Amino acid sequence: MIGSALQEVPTTSQQRRQLQAERQIAQAELLAAEAELAQVQAAVNAFRMQCRLKIGHLVDDYLELRAHKQALWTRLQLLQQAQEFGIPYDPDDPFWHGRDEATLHDDLPADADLPELGSQRDRTAEKRLYRELARRFHPDRAENNVERAYMTAMMAAVNVAYQSQDVAALRDLADELDPTAVSELAALDSSELRRLREQILKLQRRKRRTRQQLAALQQENTTRLWHKAERLEADGRIWWEEVRDDLTALIQRRRTEIVELETAVARFGEVIGNP
Repeated sequence: MIGSALQEVPTTSQQRRQLQAERQIAQAELLAAEAELAQVQAAVNAFRMQCRLKIGHLVDDYLELRAHKQALWTRLQLLQQAQEFGIPYDPDDPFWHGRDEATLHDDLPADADLPELGSQRDRTAEKRLYRELARRFHPDRAENNVERAYMTAMMAAVNVAYQSQDVAALRDLADELDPTAVSELAALDSSELRRLREQILKLQRRKRRTRQQLAALQQENTTRLWHKAERLEADGRIWWEEVRDDLTALIQRRRTEIVELETAVARFGEVIGNP
């Protein structure tokens, strides 16, 4: 009797059943991830509307004052540079254009403590996604002709989507197969098995992207404030009243600092002959 039995090679029928079972699991996991993301998105959007109604005007005032303070701070730094150079500061002089602005640092909260009440486009996130796709599909990373042909086509689609600022297309491209998976699929004998395996890989990638979206959403300012509001409400406190009081105090501090900066800029300008 042979001591070690040879491992049986699964038949095409067995492989099909196994892949079909894996596809059902991947579909169920994707649906669960998408449902969780949709639930959090709906709650955050509803909370954002509450923020706009309850404290929106205060957030707008705070951001406007912050921008004003930054402008005054930058002007003061340029006036100090003008004194060092021994020349007058002229905002219309090309010499002063493009000079690095001095970033204002103080003890007031950063933007992370304020809810996003608008829908500004996140260009940084778009560039990050483009760079990720460019690394993934760059033809120079191909290990064989199958991968090279696939990556060349995908890289062209990525460039077109980015140049046309089509964020939806970029996100769709992120769901496409990895080049290594393309080679693995090409090695399967049956077209049906290849199709099933491809579906599984795409479902798994969509689930990963959904999880990434949820993680990013949890880090947004509005989501953090929403969680804070939930904790305050659980303690029987009215969240928006506390946030309103904090913002009101910050706004008053900003106004006081702006008056001080305006005085400093005026005095410094008189000293160097820049009223």
